[in-house]
Amino acid sequence: MALMPSLYQDPPDWDFRDADTKEGTHVVHSYPAMMIPQVARHLIARLRRLNPESRTLLDPFCGAGTVLVEAARQGLSAFGNDLNPLALAIAAARTTPIDETVLADGLDRLKRVLVPEALSTWDGAIPTFRGRDFWFKREVSRALAWIRDEVRRQLTDPAMRQLAEVAFSETVRLVSNTRNSEFKLYRMPDAKLAAFSPDVIRVFHRILVRYAEGVRAFNPSLRQAATPPAIVKGDSRLLAGIPDRHFDLMVTSPPYGDSRTTVAYGQFSRLSLEWLGYPAEEARTVDRRLLGGRLQPHAEAKPVPSQAVLDGTAAIGSQDARRAREVESFYRDLDAMMESLAPKLRPGALAAWVVANRTVKQVVLPTNVIIAELATRHGFALVEDLTRNIPSKRMPRANSPTNVPGQKGATMTEEHLVVLRYDGA
Repeated sequence: MALMPSLYQDPPDWDFRDADTKEGTHVVHSYPAMMIPQVARHLIARLRRLNPESRTLLDPFCGAGTVLVEAARQGLSAFGNDLNPLALAIAAARTTPIDETVLADGLDRLKRVLVPEALSTWDGAIPTFRGRDFWFKREVSRALAWIRDEVRRQLTDPAMRQLAEVAFSETVRLVSNTRNSEFKLYRMPDAKLAAFSPDVIRVFHRILVRYAEGVRAFNPSLRQAATPPAIVKGDSRLLAGIPDRHFDLMVTSPPYGDSRTTVAYGQFSRLSLEWLGYPAEEARTVDRRLLGGRLQPHAEAKPVPSQAVLDGTAAIGSQDARRAREVESFYRDLDAMMESLAPKLRPGALAAWVVANRTVKQVVLPTNVIIAELATRHGFALVEDLTRNIPSKRMPRANSPTNVPGQKGATMTEEHLVVLRYDGA
C-alpha cells in the first residue's frame, strides 16, 4: 500500500485551546495526562515532512493509544508499548475498527439483555477483592458483576467484546464511591456518598453508545494503516517485545516522574483492573513497576548522566535527601529506557518527546533539557524544541511543595515538543 501524503500543516500555535479532544475513538475511556490528539496528529505530520520516507512509528509509552490512533490514520505501521494492562486495553479498543454489522448487533444484543428486570432475578457470584465494599455500594457491585458476565456471555466478536469491556471499565469508575474527577483514589465525603445512587445499567449503555459512535467516525481512517497497530505489554526500560532497527519515527509522552508523586496511573487503573479479573498483584503494583517506582540502594545507584539532573537533585537534596533520590531514580530509569530505545530505531529516525518540566521542593527540573542531555549519550542530536501551553490537561496549576499552609508552587502549565534525530551510537 502506498503511504498517503501528509495532509496536516503546522498549526499557528500548538496550544489547540478550542480543539475537540474527544473526536472519533479518542472518546474511548479517560486516562491520566493524555497527549491530546491534535498534538499527536500535527507532530506526526511534521516529522513525516522532515523524514518523507517514514513508514513505521513507535510509542514506547503508548498509554491510551492517542499516538497510535493518529499514526494509523496517516497510514503508518505503528507499535505501542506500555506496562499498564488497562492502558493496553484502552489503546486496543481505540485502534481497532469494528464492522458496522458487528457493532450494531452487539449494541442491540446488550440493549435487549441488560435491563433492570433481568438484573432483579440474577443470582450469580460477585467478585471479591480487598476494599470492594469500601469503594462500591453493595447494589452497585451486584449490577457490575452482572453486566460483566453478560458482556462476556453475549459478545463473541473479540473487538466488540473489547470495546464493551473498556466501556465497563469506565462505568466502574463512574459508579464507584471515589471522587472520580481525580486520578488518585479518594473516597467521596460521607454526605455526598449517602445521596449517591447511580443507575449502573444506564451509565454503561450511555458510555458504550458513545464509544460506538466514535468507532463509526474513525472506522474508515483507521483502516488506512498498512498494518494494524501492534500493542505490546512491556517495560519501557527493556522494550523486549519491540523489533530492532525497525522504526523511522518515535512519538511519545513519558511520565512526568514516578507515579506515586505525580500522575498516579496505578491508582487510576486499580479498581477497573480488579473488576476485569486481573490478579491483585498486577492490579495493585502498576505504580511501583513504572519509571522511578523503586529506589535503588545507595551502593548500586549510579549518577544520572545529565548536568541538569545533578544540579536539580543537589538543590532538592539540601532540603529532603529521600525526595532527591526519588527524582534521581526516575531520570535514571528514563536514561535506561533511552538506551533500550536506540537499537529499535533506524539511522536517521526522528524521535519526538512531549514533556513538561516539574517543580519539586520549589526546584525546577527542565525535562526538555534533560532529555536532550541524556540523548547525546545514545546517538541522538537535538533538532528542535517547541513550546506549547497546556490549556486543559487535568493537572493542578499549583501545589504545596513544602506542605506549609499557604505556600504554593507552580506545576506544569507548559509542554515542550523535543525532536531528536538518531544518528547511531
